[in-house]
Amino acid sequence: MGTQKITYQPKVNYYIIAIASVLKDYRISFFINQELHLNLERDEDLLSENKSKESAQKFGKYYYQDDKSEFEYFLLQNKQQGGPYLKAFKNFDFLFMVKTIDEDTIDIGSLLTKIKNIPEVQLALELHKLKPAELKRIEKDF
Repeated sequence: MGTQKITYQPKVNYYIIAIASVLKDYRISFFINQELHLNLERDEDLLSENKSKESAQKFGKYYYQDDKSEFEYFLLQNKQQGGPYLKAFKNFDFLFMVKTIDEDTIDIGSLLTKIKNIPEVQLALELHKLKPAELKRIEKDF
């Protein structure tokens, strides 16, 4: 009798909130840390190539992993001189992402409400539907 190899690919879920704010990245991360009781810390900049692959753009990135829930939190600058990280959301300055594994769920509505309570946040929206290319880009980069 032969052996069968079973491979398990956990399903990764991304919950994304787009944020419009005049604050610098370090200030918005400070206020998000206060409101959500996180510890977002500056991480290496995200290098992302554009379609022509002539030059890579650098996007500021903040990261925190909650050891209890195993959620990963990211704050990413969406705007740079070469263009936005997600072109469909070019009017938003930041993307706040929560990465979960399998069927873990998070109360994204509560997070959204707390982010909206930050006085310098002009607009915050949960992104429900992403284009397949955008989702693929996020999965590749995170």
